[in-house]
Amino acid sequence: MMDKSSLLPPDQRVAPRLRRIGVCVSPSMSLSSALLACEPLRSVNRFYQQPAYRIDFVAASREPVTSGIGIAVEPTATFDDDIAYDLVVVVSAYDQPEAFKKPLSRFLRRQARRGVDLCGVDFGVVFMAEAGLLNGYRVTLHWEVMPAVVDRFPDVEVCDDVYVIDRNRLSCGGHLACNDLFLAVVERDQGPRIARFVAADIIYGPSRPADTRQSNPLSWDPTIRNPHLRHAIDLMEENIESPLSIPQIAAELGLSVRQLQLLSQQHFGETLSNRYLDIRLNAARHMLMYGDMSITDIVAATGFSSASTFARAFRKRFRTTARAYRKAFTSRQARPYFIHGG
Repeated sequence: MMDKSSLLPPDQRVAPRLRRIGVCVSPSMSLSSALLACEPLRSVNRFYQQPAYRIDFVAASREPVTSGIGIAVEPTATFDDDIAYDLVVVVSAYDQPEAFKKPLSRFLRRQARRGVDLCGVDFGVVFMAEAGLLNGYRVTLHWEVMPAVVDRFPDVEVCDDVYVIDRNRLSCGGHLACNDLFLAVVERDQGPRIARFVAADIIYGPSRPADTRQSNPLSWDPTIRNPHLRHAIDLMEENIESPLSIPQIAAELGLSVRQLQLLSQQHFGETLSNRYLDIRLNAARHMLMYGDMSITDIVAATGFSSASTFARAFRKRFRTTARAYRKAFTSRQARPYFIHGG
């Protein structure tokens, strides 16, 4: 239970200067990400019983924007409005048409010239990078998107932390990570006592430290306690284009091949070779969904010896072709995960 004695009494709750927040909303965005980012700020307003944050939903026009869940959000400002914000948050899922990206890019550059804090959520980080606003910064984004975009921005340091605050650039992968990030924003802006109130007010447990790694179900899994398997997974993730052999991985770990395979069966229920194949195919599906590489280039980038070998492995896992997978995702956001037992 929150220690209320550590909080300011009502007659001393003098709100700091009003901060104006612009949340850029896009078609098919994650509505939960936008709301989870806003709610800690609204809770601060409840604490002070007067506005400390004013939130605008900003879009290309004032026409309602339909989120990924089908609920429409009505913008209160547009990219062309001359409003000076303290913090601009870009919430987006997957890619957007040029009719959205061009005015967004102009808007972000204009805000950046004013020294505004800029925050990317999910694919919003990519739009900030495309606008040249993340060069020399450290950022994170959703683990699914990373393999497809990291090579596009060599001047941006991409990590798999749950969120990142690097000077006046903020980023996270979306969803529940938004709560962690914006609780950190509240603590930065308002101090730890009010941050504790906000966490209790929104019934949120201990927030995760920024350097908590995101959980990729095929690679980084916090439930894997064995250090050898953790190291093996890291080696496989780092060697997608030129896969290591199982004997090479075992030698790097100081184990015999038999010891390593026994560990894999005990913890994963499958051979390490099969897990490695899944990791490479997972990287391929990310590139199909979020990148623009040709399938031929994806075959090479994921370490397959030939297109036919890749095609057989991909079809066995997903019950479809790589080309059909990309088309289904582009047209209706379909992205089936691994299908075992075939």
